[in-house]
Amino acid sequence: MSIKSRELGLCLVCNDVAVGINFGIPTCMPCKAFFRRNAVKLGTTDFVCQEDGDCPITCDSRRMCNCCRLAKCFRVGMQKSLILSDAEKLARRELIQKNRQKRAELMKTQNSSLILVSDLCALGHRQPTYLSSSDQTLLTNIFSTYELIYEKKTRCQYELFPSLAHTSVHSFFNEYEERHKILIDYFKNIPEFSNLIVDDKIRLIRNHFGIMITINELMLSRTMHDNLSASLKNIFGIHLATNTIRGSERILSYIHDPVLLKLVLIVLTLSSSINKYRDDTDIDRIFDNSLAIFAGQNIYVELLWRYLVSRLSTEQNTVKFFNKLVLDLLFIQLACFNVERYMSNLQDEVDQMKPLMQSMWPKSKKLDELDYDEDMCMKNNP
Repeated sequence: MSIKSRELGLCLVCNDVAVGINFGIPTCMPCKAFFRRNAVKLGTTDFVCQEDGDCPITCDSRRMCNCCRLAKCFRVGMQKSLILSDAEKLARRELIQKNRQKRAELMKTQNSSLILVSDLCALGHRQPTYLSSSDQTLLTNIFSTYELIYEKKTRCQYELFPSLAHTSVHSFFNEYEERHKILIDYFKNIPEFSNLIVDDKIRLIRNHFGIMITINELMLSRTMHDNLSASLKNIFGIHLATNTIRGSERILSYIHDPVLLKLVLIVLTLSSSINKYRDDTDIDRIFDNSLAIFAGQNIYVELLWRYLVSRLSTEQNTVKFFNKLVLDLLFIQLACFNVERYMSNLQDEVDQMKPLMQSMWPKSKKLDELDYDEDMCMKNNP
């Protein structure tokens, strides 16, 4: 077994050795191929179990019942929305080819030293030769809109969250609810987000709740203060809290740049392929227009690239800085993933949350009765 396979563990469908994250979860190659072939047939092909509808799915028996195997694929979290259409495959191939050409032009030499994150500000006086006037206007709008919305909503300097060391999950997130509404108001001012259909906007907010709350609170507080650290340890335990704090400290190393994390937050939120841990079969996770989300995200990915090139000393340093940024974001994303997996066993706590916070987690029977469209206020601003 390879090192990568040992790190991934077992396929969540059949308990064979997992070879990668496929359609949202760790799976073996046969289950990946099975899901790709059969998930798209739903609605046109009847899948019928010859037994009682609950056949055991193991690496030895997985071929016995396609109906139960496909049902288990959805039950453990595989996402049909991640199976690309022909148009999406073409768009992705074109973007990959474009990025490969860009990297080939930039990576002319090897073995140069890694630029320090702290150098970003020191190099900030370079002329923005890589940024067009429209780029600079968009960056200014991103910064000023964020600052104005939070200043208007709070009517004072940003208060630290949480205000006390919480000992329960529901009280922690209930205190955060109003701040999350403000963040949603901010995204309603991002055209590539606000122009999406309401259902897709809700799915993006739900899917990226963990990374959104983490980056946003670090931008506001600019530190891992005592109440936050204590709350994380109290409600998630030492292990999960430690990893979350370590990930947050990595993100804090970028806090000195006034625009960078605001831009990163948009890039991450406009992603239809970053998955949170979900042990349910919620059809609402399937995006209606993944291509529009992908196109919107690409605008801000390219803007982020040009912004970094304009701020750093060389294009090669930009590549290295960008790589480090991606690794740090993956670290905090993994920490959020583990917290969300932990939360899947705390339905009693979720049931005690306010409606908007409840809607961030897999839906229970109680939540089915709530209208979280209204709580998220997804109507566009006039």
